[in-house]
Amino acid sequence: MTDPDPQVGRFGLELAEVLAEHVRVTDIADERGFYDAFAGHLAAASHSIWIWAAWTAGRTRLLLPDLSAAADRGVRITVFVRDSTDKLQGSERFQEFLAELRAVVHSVIEVNVMHQKIVVIDEQVVLFGSLNTLSQIRTREVMITMRGGHFARKLLEHEHAAEFATPPACGACGGTQIDLRRTASQDWYWRCHSTSCPERTSNGRKAWTQPALKVRRQAPRASAPSAAARAARPPPPSSSTSGRLPPPTAGP
Repeated sequence: MTDPDPQVGRFGLELAEVLAEHVRVTDIADERGFYDAFAGHLAAASHSIWIWAAWTAGRTRLLLPDLSAAADRGVRITVFVRDSTDKLQGSERFQEFLAELRAVVHSVIEVNVMHQKIVVIDEQVVLFGSLNTLSQIRTREVMITMRGGHFARKLLEHEHAAEFATPPACGACGGTQIDLRRTASQDWYWRCHSTSCPERTSNGRKAWTQPALKVRRQAPRASAPSAAARAARPPPPSSSTSGRLPPPTAGP
């Protein structure tokens, strides 16, 4: 803990740290009211917008003006969508909307079988619930708006947002048709899905891949002492003389 401000005191500093982790629910919206509120959040964004939405349907085109205005203000926009192996997302119409989205935002990451519905704005505001922001049309939904920088940053950290924001080029063909995957037996990795990649087999079962997360090195364990070192140690004091005073003698 840092030294407290003399005008605040240590208790005030501790209280401020507790309140910094506080999450405040500021709104609950259904599909009818969500998009008006969403437009307001996009208009208020000052430096970052993160969106997880599986499909890029016709709703995407309706949001492009607000996203474009935010990008023009210098707001960095990162979007995670499903990859093109998904039947809907791989359709010609959805890919058309995806191309329009790519022309506006800074980064689009394709994720295999993703289904999150999250928006994080300025690392302070979180929109979280059941609604796919880029594709919702008729379904009944609910979205909760929460404010709290600690929670927003923890959510971004959980989703590895910063680590996944910039997909690499394929190491085999140099292409950018890269998606993000995770399986039951393998942690997050990048995979090239270009049909012209030389490492891709005709059935698509094998392709160029690369781990998506940096390996976190563990602190080295302290090595066990050698036999010579153990032999050089002085023997421990016996239990009969280990710091104890001799018993008093009987008086005359």
